[in-house]
Amino acid sequence: MKFLSFAKRYGKRIAFHLVSICIISMLVVVGYAAIEYRQLVRQWYVPIDGQVQQTAKAPSEPEPVIDLTSVSPPMKPFVALILGIDSRDGERARSDTIMLAAINPGKQSAYLISIPRDSYLDIPGKGHDKVNHAMAFGGPKLVKQSLESFLGIEIDRYVSVDFDGFRKIVDELGGIPIDVKKRMKYSDPSDDTYIDLQPGMQTLNGEQALDYARYRKSDLGKEDSDYQRIARQQEIMQAIAVKAASPETLSKIHALMQIMGQHVKMDLTEGEIAALLLAYGNPGDNLFQTDTLTGRDERIWQDGVLGWYHLVPSTERQRIRQQIQAVLSSSS
Repeated sequence: MKFLSFAKRYGKRIAFHLVSICIISMLVVVGYAAIEYRQLVRQWYVPIDGQVQQTAKAPSEPEPVIDLTSVSPPMKPFVALILGIDSRDGERARSDTIMLAAINPGKQSAYLISIPRDSYLDIPGKGHDKVNHAMAFGGPKLVKQSLESFLGIEIDRYVSVDFDGFRKIVDELGGIPIDVKKRMKYSDPSDDTYIDLQPGMQTLNGEQALDYARYRKSDLGKEDSDYQRIARQQEIMQAIAVKAASPETLSKIHALMQIMGQHVKMDLTEGEIAALLLAYGNPGDNLFQTDTLTGRDERIWQDGVLGWYHLVPSTERQRIRQQIQAVLSSSS
């Protein structure tokens, strides 16, 4: 009876204080996350030319803090270059995965185009070669310039993630469910590639997911085309997006942000990233379309070597350009 009387008298007050404590705790967490977010974005932010512009200062002045919120969020549609980077000690970084994303935040839509690595195009200052060689020649900036000229479009932003970061992100998510269609086995000791995946529905860890995305050559018989490889990469990206949007991922945000801070580089600013997170915050309303730049494979003499190249006709480039323009011009 005493307990019931106490509860009746003070219950609402206790409940109010409990709710207050929860709200204060949430604000502390959000505040901490916001501070950490700002710090990590400064790690991610790398202008495409690799140089952060700074104004002149007197010797006694402290180093200026880069204001990443000074640029308005890109709520207008834009095109981003997405690169999966194979970076190894003592070697130039190579773009193993190349994609373009036409993004319309107002419509919560995105058009993702995969670019075959062997696509033959003019690399400014280097002549005609495979598009993935542009990364080794001049980094993301040269890849951007090459594709802009090749497709007749303007690329506004870039995002790159290295292989180690990809593995860690998938592992932190607890793996991703993938239906492996066939036995995949390939080894190349020269670059430490050892792929061995069994067929069937399974949860792939980071290393296995990377193997699944990279597999093309085979020790067992017929090799896959680059189109099949691209289809698996798109499958992997969709699986990661679904897993990342799941409620249980919320508890892993801190760890995921730490991984991204170490392995992801981009020239999206702090304000732009925040705006995109708000625009695409409801996964159920997002509209995503995937596509692939197609052509034909042909052997061409290049620098005294007869190699395979992917030739993309002008009609295909026009089709992709029109698709991108349709996304960018659609009203919100």
